[in-house]
Amino acid sequence: MTAPANQDQTRFLNDRIACRRIKGDGPTVLWLGGFKSDMTGSKAQALADAAHTEGWDYLRFDYSAHGESRGQWPDARIGTWRQDVLEVVDQLTDGPLLLVGSSMGGWMASLLMRDRPERVKAAVMIAPAPDFATELMLPNLSPEDRRALETAGAFNLTGYEDDVLMSQAFFDEAASHRVLIAPLRFDGPVRILHGLKDEVVPWTHGVRLLETLTGADVRLTLIKDGDHRLSQPEQIRLLIDTVRSLR
Repeated sequence: MTAPANQDQTRFLNDRIACRRIKGDGPTVLWLGGFKSDMTGSKAQALADAAHTEGWDYLRFDYSAHGESRGQWPDARIGTWRQDVLEVVDQLTDGPLLLVGSSMGGWMASLLMRDRPERVKAAVMIAPAPDFATELMLPNLSPEDRRALETAGAFNLTGYEDDVLMSQAFFDEAASHRVLIAPLRFDGPVRILHGLKDEVVPWTHGVRLLETLTGADVRLTLIKDGDHRLSQPEQIRLLIDTVRSLR
């Protein structure tokens, strides 16, 4: 089954959240992207191509202050993006969901398992980064960034197309959404894909998520030559095969 050509066009939910939808069969494959990423990235697009070809139901969107969605970065918080996810799920989907969470999207997927457990059938996590703000970013700040955070209340995070302003308010709010501090109850299958060469989210963080999930059917696949993006052709094929196996 091939999706009609007029599907997968950008539309806006509640006049602010940019979404693209392919109508198809089976559980809705929901793409949950990463921090400062958007829904046009290579993995999200590869899933869209598979959905077109194989007739999957597929939904992707941009968080507030990301991609085509509205919103100002200084106002964005983990709770803001969690609310975006809930609005998308509650207003645009019904029936079972197959979550695909990349990096920060793994945090969003974990929160959705907790908040809407009756909706989530299965999940695929790509270099998942739950609790990254407090567990990965803050402990690894340079002395200069830490000093700026303490004195000015914010620092500029480099490594992106433009520097990203990170405020103490962001970190304080993020701490209230941590998921690695208690068992995460979910009985469905979860597949975690993580690169051993990931310098952004170490593979041991994927192990922490595996240990936090209570279900028995949780598997971690380590990719020896994989970095954080896991966007090489063979790695994207592994992603598509993994999603296909859980449908």
